[in-house]
Amino acid sequence: MITSNDLQLVAHIVAEGSLTKAAEKMYLTQSALSHQLKDLEKRAGLPMFERVNKKLLLTAAGRRVMESATNILPQLTRLQEDIQAYRKGKIQTLRISTECYTCYHWLPRVITELKSRHQQVEITIVTAATQKPLTYLMNGELDVAIISDNTPPAGVHTHTLFHDEVVAVLPRKHPFVGQKKSLTAADFATEHLLTYDVAEEAGTHNMMREFFRESRPKDITRLQLTEAIVEMIQAGMGIGLFATWAIAPYLQNRDLVTLPLQTPMRKRTWKAACLDRNNPLIRQFVEHIRQYFKGADQKQSK
Repeated sequence: MITSNDLQLVAHIVAEGSLTKAAEKMYLTQSALSHQLKDLEKRAGLPMFERVNKKLLLTAAGRRVMESATNILPQLTRLQEDIQAYRKGKIQTLRISTECYTCYHWLPRVITELKSRHQQVEITIVTAATQKPLTYLMNGELDVAIISDNTPPAGVHTHTLFHDEVVAVLPRKHPFVGQKKSLTAADFATEHLLTYDVAEEAGTHNMMREFFRESRPKDITRLQLTEAIVEMIQAGMGIGLFATWAIAPYLQNRDLVTLPLQTPMRKRTWKAACLDRNNPLIRQFVEHIRQYFKGADQKQSK
């Protein structure tokens, strides 16, 4: 079994270029370091180094160990730093993702407010998790998953953030604009629907599946990026469905309009899902998001 000590041993020998210098770096005698290397090679059943012109060169097995050392040792260092931060009541990194949407226009203000209290906080967006945020959360790859009305699995805690609704987004010159005050599923029978590519279990997917149960759009194109969908709508290539919070910034300085949908399913509740409900940083993050959207709602109502 290869251990972290083995990885450090090989990494130090490679970095220093000799057993003597590596032993000094690790505060060991050369004899002790040589013994550890022989023990590693015995357990592996393969040599880690070979001598060529008085130089230590990695063997194929040694290169494989070094590759793992390069990846794993920084993670172990990061883990140790994070554990120390937890012990001191400081959490340095918050990994987040939002179900379905790739837009985070609300994030700069939230980060600014958090950093005013926790200067060492880093917020990382895991864009790959937008299709399956709960899966990433359960796998330990997210700290916070912002989801809609899905019921999370056991062990996942949720905090209600805000309420919104799904609306149709159309180019201003579309025939529906001025003719209809709201849209039914049947109205999409002649339309090209441009929508985000979401996983089966996502709340948006469930809402669309029920909404279009009786009548389907003429065509559907699924895209990864919100910005790409918006550009195609503006170019007159189709109609989109968006949460009001997600589309709001794109309605400024663009020839786009929104129409409500004729279904009670259009209304949704967004939540922050997490595994550690006692994490003080997550609680503050949640509160800042609530305040942001509460302020946005007040501006729209004026």
